[in-house]
Amino acid sequence: METKTLHVPGQIRRHVIKNLDPQTQGERDLKAACVAGHKELEAQEMSTLNTIDLHVTNAAIGVALDIARGWLDSDNGNNVMAGKSMLKFELEYEPDSPREIRHAIKMPKSLSGHFAPQYGSPSPYKNESEVIEADMGRMSWTATGASGRVRAETLGLILRKMDRLKDHDHSAVKRAAQKFIDTYTEPYEKTQRLIAGYLEIEGQEHEPEKAELTAADFMDAIRGRGPEMQDDEPQEPKRLVVIACGGKKSERPGKIPADERYTGNYFTACLLAAEVMDGPTMVLSAKYGLIPLSEEIENYDVKLGDKGSVRLGFVRQQVENLGLEDAKVTVLGGERYVKAARQIWPDAEAPLKGGIGQQLKQLAGMYEGEALEDDQEAEEKAEAPYEWKSGELRNVMNLPGRYSSHTPVIWFGGKAGKRSPEPSKWMKVKIVYTGEGRYDLTDLETGEAVLTCTLITKIHWAPGIGKREFEEWRKSRSSEDKPAAVEEKPQGDYEVPANFLELAEEGNTDEAKAYWKRRCEEYRRTGK
Repeated sequence: METKTLHVPGQIRRHVIKNLDPQTQGERDLKAACVAGHKELEAQEMSTLNTIDLHVTNAAIGVALDIARGWLDSDNGNNVMAGKSMLKFELEYEPDSPREIRHAIKMPKSLSGHFAPQYGSPSPYKNESEVIEADMGRMSWTATGASGRVRAETLGLILRKMDRLKDHDHSAVKRAAQKFIDTYTEPYEKTQRLIAGYLEIEGQEHEPEKAELTAADFMDAIRGRGPEMQDDEPQEPKRLVVIACGGKKSERPGKIPADERYTGNYFTACLLAAEVMDGPTMVLSAKYGLIPLSEEIENYDVKLGDKGSVRLGFVRQQVENLGLEDAKVTVLGGERYVKAARQIWPDAEAPLKGGIGQQLKQLAGMYEGEALEDDQEAEEKAEAPYEWKSGELRNVMNLPGRYSSHTPVIWFGGKAGKRSPEPSKWMKVKIVYTGEGRYDLTDLETGEAVLTCTLITKIHWAPGIGKREFEEWRKSRSSEDKPAAVEEKPQGDYEVPANFLELAEEGNTDEAKAYWKRRCEEYRRTGK
């Protein structure tokens, strides 16, 4: 069976798995694909809301699009955003009825102003068919033009208006209108022929189909308005959840939705918490300002407040343009983002307190799930030491002993020897002296002993500093310096390890004491 590979939003995947009772082949195909994607994410120990490719049939795409369109009038803003994200794939679907075929259109700025709805004014398409009103309501209107996916009925209306604009007084409008007509007339006529043939076969009259409800767009969801509410009935504003953008991002080229661009655990946790709150969610991006989750953005590397980041005045203007000055706002993010949000909404709520680890636990309490791991800690775990050595434990500097209670930290890469010439998985361990010449290497994370050894046990090891710490150290010192763990000392002035001195004083026999005294003196002179 032929399939297509699509990024079905995690919100829809989870809805299908939990709530869809398959009755048709398309529904069965979609649920099977969602379950497969869910299992793959679990196997990778990733959040089940993460982006993943699904291999879906044409019928399954149609079912997912039906769900997405139904979500556009949802009171849950995250459902609204997931629905809009799914509708990007309308052109991938081959509908049974040609009346549902979508055409991707674009208009330059010179044309879009003649079609765009004016903010705060009634829709100019309110008296048109539901198909036209829905299609024009879903168009993306920006300062540089407009784009969207429309059905033949809507495209026909646009072409008729373009026919009048080609005689406009302004030459730029005339040229753009003629170009639009030349580009889209042929595909429109082709679809019209398909529609005519389809209706003749089906024995139907050419009547517009009743389109799905679309009144609850994103801004209406924030303001608490729905299709059943009248304009003269002021409603209490709903909660707007503003979450901080994430430092960890997908490196996929081009523009992708914001909820797919940010891939860090902190952002994911904020998104999971926002999902259970009343009201829709927007992202406060260090580069793009206040944006919906479905906004397609490029990869970037800038933090809020840094040179090149978005300015507060720009964000305030976005808020005014969207009419959100009086919104009830909850901010999920760090102190820097909370301060920025409160410059615009002084009464904004900020429920997260403490460091990243504490906040991740608080977020887990909100969405009632397991706390996600701090991204920085996860990266550190994946790091290898800057440089490493193989040899007997006795060669590790500053080992603890009978008269010293300190527990130095080193990188441990497993036992060394002919059978293990290379390190295995690196971990940070504490060296604990247990008496009678024995040492426990204890996992710094779990506190469990991973190896009990003696001074002659061969291991792969490195000083307990990671690559990040080494780079930070190097930036703070001159290029000639080295970290203390590898610093060269003048000839004849090496510090003798504490365990060498202890053996010289506490050896079992006089011969052993004499041997270790010689070794101490040799180490003091040569460092070996």
